[in-house]
Amino acid sequence: MKINPGCGNKRKEGYVGIDMFACEAVDIIANVAEGIPLADGSVTDVWMDNFIEHVPDIPKLMREVARVCAAGATVTIFTPHYSSIASWRDPTHIHHLTYFSMDHFEKQGVSHYTGGGFRVTRRKLSFGGGPMGLMGRLLFKLSPANWEAKWSFIFRAGTLRFDLVVLK
Repeated sequence: MKINPGCGNKRKEGYVGIDMFACEAVDIIANVAEGIPLADGSVTDVWMDNFIEHVPDIPKLMREVARVCAAGATVTIFTPHYSSIASWRDPTHIHHLTYFSMDHFEKQGVSHYTGGGFRVTRRKLSFGGGPMGLMGRLLFKLSPANWEAKWSFIFRAGTLRFDLVVLK
């Protein structure tokens, strides 16, 4: 089974839409932040498109995603980078994530509260066009950590994409 938690009104073909509000794209009405109403190990693919930043407790959500996923399942997450104006424009955004935010779900030393159970297989950060976007891409390419620490609010990014695999 493939699921699209927090789908809102964005249907993804081949995925079961899950959201707490009934609308056209929703197949299962549930507050995913409180739990996913599916059996353990029943999911092979999770697609979260601009949803994770709305969830009060991201570690709790990720523990639940790990629970419903089979070993080797893929998880794709899209979210605005914290330097993007889109991250701050929406008053329902609770979290503002970085290029390194999903690393916490790989670390054994913090798995007692994050749940662990994931490996980041890919991460991608988009930038706008023009000279500012070009400079941002260049500084980011030199050092993502340095760009986030020193340059991210001058040379802003757009959307983050994380691809993860579930470990069991």
